[in-house]
Amino acid sequence: MKICKEYKKDWLAFLRQELDSSRNKIMSEHLKGCPTCQEELKELQNLLTATGSFKDELKQVLDSVNWDSLQVTITEQVWEKRPKRLETKPSSWFFRWKWQPLAAGVILGLLLGVTLTFLVLKPQAPQFRSARTDSKIAFPADFVDRVDLALARRETVDYLERSQYLILEILQSEQPAQVASLLQRDNIQKLLTEKKYLNTQLDDVRLQKAKAICDQIEFLFLELSQLSPELTSVELEKIRNLVEEKQILLKINLVKKELQQSEV
Repeated sequence: MKICKEYKKDWLAFLRQELDSSRNKIMSEHLKGCPTCQEELKELQNLLTATGSFKDELKQVLDSVNWDSLQVTITEQVWEKRPKRLETKPSSWFFRWKWQPLAAGVILGLLLGVTLTFLVLKPQAPQFRSARTDSKIAFPADFVDRVDLALARRETVDYLERSQYLILEILQSEQPAQVASLLQRDNIQKLLTEKKYLNTQLDDVRLQKAKAICDQIEFLFLELSQLSPELTSVELEKIRNLVEEKQILLKINLVKKELQQSEV
């Protein structure tokens, strides 16, 4: 078999008759005595024959092709097989291009009209505010207003009662020295300070009568605060006349009664 390998490399040249005479003679003598090489050489011969026939057919096909017009032919066939785009027509006259701006304007106008109508006719939600600024619970505004008014009435009644008590003490004092001792206390200053606090609440229209009498009391206390400690009988008499002339005590009673009845 090793000897056969030396001959196999020249089989193709042997079949094509490309060997020189001496090598060709050696190959022929070996084939006569080697059946294996004869069989393999026969298969190689058949393969070459088949390849040669295929080569001839391929050459005929290639020769039949018109290479100059091949590119144009391929382009035409590809263009013909390309899927055609469907031409869509408007479904109705409304969607034609000349009507589109008008349709857009009408739709926009309808949307604006609906929006404005909703904003104008939208029901207003009831407003709530807290009775205290630090409270997390919201109450209706009218309820808070009633609470504020009730508190203002009670504070006003308290102010009127303490003012009335102090005025009665002054009027019932027989000696100017007793009145002077009353004036030297802090009662008048406390009431004047409280009146300043009440001023914001007394601005309510429903408390106008109370505001009027409270202003008169404030004026009286301011006059008393200006008196000297050495109060004379004449000055004491002027104070009594002022209280009687203004009917301060009577007005205090009437306003107190009205405020107390309003709370019920």
